[in-house]
Amino acid sequence: MDQIAHVAATTAAGLRTSACGNSGIGPPARRRLRTFAFDPMSTRLSGRFLTLDIPFECIRGPGPDGRLVQVVDFDASREAWYEPVDLDDPFVLAQDGIRPAEGDPRAHQQVVYAVAMSVIERFERFMGRRFRWHGDQILRLVPHAFDGRNAYFDPRRRAVLFGYYQADAENPGANLPGQVIFTCLSSDIVAHEVTHAIVHRIRRLYNESTNRDVFAWHEAVADLMALFQHFAHRDVVLEAIANTSGQLEKSAGLLELAREFGESTGRGAALRSAIKDPNRTPDRFRAAQEPHERGACFVAAVFDAYLDAYQNAIADLLRIATGGTGMLPAGRLHPDLVSRLADEAVKTADRILGMVVRGFDYLPVIDVTFGDVVRAIVTADRGLYPEDRLHLRSSLVEALRQRGIWPISVASLTDEALIWQKPDTRLNLSDGDHPVDLSRVILSASKDLDPIGNPGELRTPALHDGNGSAGSADTQTRRSVFDQVAKDLTAWARSNAPQLGLDPNFAISCEGIHVSYRLAGDRLPRPELAIQLLQRRADLEESTQGKQPVIRAGTALVVSADGSVDYVIAKPLPLSNESSADDNAARVLHEAGRLRLAAMREWFDKLEADDALSAWTAEHAIHRLDFAAIHSETGQ
Repeated sequence: MDQIAHVAATTAAGLRTSACGNSGIGPPARRRLRTFAFDPMSTRLSGRFLTLDIPFECIRGPGPDGRLVQVVDFDASREAWYEPVDLDDPFVLAQDGIRPAEGDPRAHQQVVYAVAMSVIERFERFMGRRFRWHGDQILRLVPHAFDGRNAYFDPRRRAVLFGYYQADAENPGANLPGQVIFTCLSSDIVAHEVTHAIVHRIRRLYNESTNRDVFAWHEAVADLMALFQHFAHRDVVLEAIANTSGQLEKSAGLLELAREFGESTGRGAALRSAIKDPNRTPDRFRAAQEPHERGACFVAAVFDAYLDAYQNAIADLLRIATGGTGMLPAGRLHPDLVSRLADEAVKTADRILGMVVRGFDYLPVIDVTFGDVVRAIVTADRGLYPEDRLHLRSSLVEALRQRGIWPISVASLTDEALIWQKPDTRLNLSDGDHPVDLSRVILSASKDLDPIGNPGELRTPALHDGNGSAGSADTQTRRSVFDQVAKDLTAWARSNAPQLGLDPNFAISCEGIHVSYRLAGDRLPRPELAIQLLQRRADLEESTQGKQPVIRAGTALVVSADGSVDYVIAKPLPLSNESSADDNAARVLHEAGRLRLAAMREWFDKLEADDALSAWTAEHAIHRLDFAAIHSETGQ
């Protein structure tokens, strides 16, 4: 599979130059591309295709080879690659892309590109900024990467690899025994895997299992994005409401994930369901260990909150439609009522998913837990909607509580108790001996949001591209800007290390700087900076024999445009010089770090004990735990 980078580079070198814009007429704002109704089996049974409305970009050439994703249709199992689709061909443009067909690899390429771009756009909208990979990097999508019942994101290759396989001979579901099933044609699987890649870009070190929630959170977000992606298709929501008289919890297809994959592999049902366990108890979460199972508990709680919020949103419509009784008569609903219910279903889904995604900038840089996730979501949402007039935030917190998910270190579940605490002392990046000039960062982010202006010059760069070179001249220019800001930031952080949950005796690195503009309840944008700081503590790493876990401290800062630090979200470690803990804040930091280190070591020991290969290799089990391994345990 290392040939992917070579094939991608070779393909790109021979592609035609885009004629986009040469006619003197500006490009359209949107591009429409047809996909299957979630998967080929669903389309065959329903007789319907779906169309995704995604941002139009001047694609560099067939593949498609776009600005953020490049489809490389190389089949490593057969040492072959397939003819790429040209989405800018006039005939293709005129019919919303080519008609999806299982036997046409170009249709497979179209599906993965369309779904990936749709998911990326949703992240952009919720995060309030343009999405970029590191420097000149790009995400590669490989529709026919290997022969196997799996699909996964590979961070080393910066690629999503989709497998293909033969349907189960005894229990293939609504497929033929032995029929070839392509995971790349499941919109749910594509959305799930692309979300893994996006989360890895936002929080790179969430691919290190420092506690049992880290990979579970990765899986939960990926499932949530895939499930809520269903609500991007209003026709599907309309049909679900019409068929269930507005009771969405009875709509299996809308709230199920990867039905064709689940049935074709002999499960007899979809891969996962948003409401697999309708009983809102904490038992399942307490017992869950496997990442997919544990993440599914979080997903179930979010959909509990969604269904509650949806019922609250349509209560007035039902009262009007029933003359005040709220009890709908038997039979089909009036089409006008179905349309209004669908509007509320789509709007509520967008709002709930947005709450989860916006919380990312408020999450720790490393070692995330579901308790951290709850606090991050509440803090981010309260900043935009302090009054919670729709009770969405309180509904989500209560749904999570019922499923057994809450932070362990809070006094209650009120907003005031759940939000991250403000720093004890005033912190401002423009103060002290090492002030940080944020003006260029903010200007760059503002230019990035201008659809017709030049893109901003400051983005987190990659040190090298896939071939080991230093990247383009444009990347080098951006790097010099980033390096200066990052240098100033690390110097400022070193001088304020104790207040940031870091140790002043060890080097601090800047993992990322991002500026967001999010719309608040008053419809005005809220500019905000998210900064990630990391610190490696080699003195706490237990052994130099073999490949042992890396021990890190990390801090996420949420900063206002004037440089004032609103939140310090730290994952500390014990101070290297315990005698320096001479004030209360330092003592609290030291004790929190000691407890965290002990918990990590206990988890590392458990991973070693549970891994059958531990007796045969000096490499620690944590380094064998990746997305490919986790997905192979469950089939996806």
